[in-house]
Amino acid sequence: MALQQVAIPSSVTKLGYGAFSACTNLTEVKFGEGLEIIRDGAFQGCTALRSVTIPSSVTKLGNYAFDTCRNLAVVQFSDGVLQAIGDNAFRDCTTLRSATFSSVAKLGQRAFIGCRNLTEVILLGGERLLNQGFFDRGLSSEEGALDQKKIKELLRLISFPNCSLTTVKASISKALSDRMARMSLERRLSVEGRIRGLRSLELTQDGNILACFPVVSSPGVMDVQDTNNQTARSLHQVLRLISFYELKESSILVELAMWKSRLNKDQARADCRTPIPDPAKRLILEYCGFVGFLTPAIEGD
Repeated sequence: MALQQVAIPSSVTKLGYGAFSACTNLTEVKFGEGLEIIRDGAFQGCTALRSVTIPSSVTKLGNYAFDTCRNLAVVQFSDGVLQAIGDNAFRDCTTLRSATFSSVAKLGQRAFIGCRNLTEVILLGGERLLNQGFFDRGLSSEEGALDQKKIKELLRLISFPNCSLTTVKASISKALSDRMARMSLERRLSVEGRIRGLRSLELTQDGNILACFPVVSSPGVMDVQDTNNQTARSLHQVLRLISFYELKESSILVELAMWKSRLNKDQARADCRTPIPDPAKRLILEYCGFVGFLTPAIEGD
């Protein structure tokens, strides 16, 4: 077929079985927000298709939806309510290098079978795959950064047979990016420079911070690991740096300075400084949202 481009209007909620199957000259598809279901084989055999962005309104991607789209190099699922990616959905997409998911409840069997050049999976909204205890207590939590149970529930070996998957990247809470955005330009650039200098973290163009975990594969097993807690240690460095800058910039320090100036001068140190009591330190931590995370470091100063 000669069809090269198609725009799906927002009024369309479902694409039927094999809707654009075997459109071998189709190079570009623009999906309208409002599309909810892409049925089985909708783009099967569209060998000229190069990239696809699935809108946030889509809840289900059917079996064989993009089967044998051999020039499809990038697939991105927008932040939304995707419930399932069907069996063999991207079978033999041999050019596919990267797949980005926001949230997906179920990956079908052999969803990416034969995608031999697929090396990375990016999980936006990936904070649900990270241990909250790590963010609350840092390295002292002894939990590490990655929740092994949740990552195994989502990424199953049966979904990625004959792939070259080497890395899983999970985004960290958007709240962290928002905190960076509130910093002065100089300090934000300092944090961004620290992130770029760490191999196990990645900063995207839109300001998302990705935690990178290597994939270790063996016959019948696909294991996502944080080798020697390298990613956890990198995250810990960045979190502490952000917290340090927040403490320096926080208006609460002005209030503390006023409080300290009222102290009896006889209690002050020779250098005109006086220690802040632990209850006040805890208030600072609560103000910055890091109760527990910096407590060991501050109480030990």
